[in-house]
Amino acid sequence: MYKFIKLSALSLFVLSCSYGHDYKFISTSFTDFCISEDEDYCVKAINDKCKSNYLIDSMQKYEYYIDSDKIIIKFKCKEKNG
Repeated sequence: MYKFIKLSALSLFVLSCSYGHDYKFISTSFTDFCISEDEDYCVKAINDKCKSNYLIDSMQKYEYYIDSDKIIIKFKCKEKNG
């Protein structure tokens, strides 16, 4: 139950940060997230940020009755070798 409350609070905070923008990046030491109302905005932004060299770990859509739906994409830029 504690994990659910913690995840819900984090989700609400993260989603509120993306209001009024096409997309929003959130980076941690372990992974990167892109949040947007439209999947295409995030995919294009990730493509630009990682220079077309990335891996999408997961994609989750959150549907709301009052606010616009949001999508969160967890991704990782691949490093160039040699």
